[in-house]
Amino acid sequence: MLTAFPLGLVCGFVGGFIGAIPPGPIGITCLRRSLLGERRQAYHVALGGASVDVLTCALIGFGVGWVLERVVTSPWVRGPLALFLVASGVKLLLDARSSRPLDGARVPVPTGRANASSRAAALPFLTGFLQGAANPGPFVNWTLFISFLIGHRLLDPSPAGAGGFAVGVGLGVFSWFTLLIRTAHRLKDRSAAWVARSTVVAGGFLLATGLYFGWRSLGSS
Repeated sequence: MLTAFPLGLVCGFVGGFIGAIPPGPIGITCLRRSLLGERRQAYHVALGGASVDVLTCALIGFGVGWVLERVVTSPWVRGPLALFLVASGVKLLLDARSSRPLDGARVPVPTGRANASSRAAALPFLTGFLQGAANPGPFVNWTLFISFLIGHRLLDPSPAGAGGFAVGVGLGVFSWFTLLIRTAHRLKDRSAAWVARSTVVAGGFLLATGLYFGWRSLGSS
C-alpha cells in the first residue's frame, strides 16, 4: 500500500518522541554533555540511543522479535550491560569529586578541537547504544504499542509499514533528545554550580539504574 510507509512513519515519530520524554540514562547523559559544552558528543549519544529503538522496532515489525527477546532476557547479556551503567555512574562521580569548581567559577567548555575525531564520535555513540540496550523495558513497550496500532488499523503489518514505523521512531526519539540538548545548551551559562552538580546527578542516576537492572538480572538467572 502506498500509504503504509508514511502512515507508519507518522505513528513511529509520535510514539518515539513521546516515548523518549521520561527521564532515562540516555537523556541524563545528553543533558550533562550539553551543559558541559559537549553538544556534538551529546548528539552522538542521542543517535546511539535512537539506533537501539530503530533496531528494536524493526525486528518486532518484521516478525523476528523473538530473536531480540531471547537476547534482552538473557542474564548473560543484561548483567554486563548493567555493569556498564554502574561503571559509567562511578566514573562520573569520581570525575565530579576530582574536578569540583569553586562557587561562581565558570565551568570550562571544550574548544571542540579533538585530537582524534573518529574516536570522539565513536565512543559517545557506543555509550548511547549500550545505555539504550541496557534497558529491556522498551522491547515490551514497543511490542505492546505496535500490537495496539495494528489492532486499531493504524499501522499496516507489511514491510513498508514496519520500515516506516522503525524509521519514524528513530526520528522521533532523536528529535526529543535534540530539543533537550539545544535547550540545555542555551541554559548552560546561567548557573555554573548547577552545571557541576549535573555530573553528580547523572553519576548517581546511572549508578542506581545499573544496580537496579543488575539486581533484576541476578533475580531472573
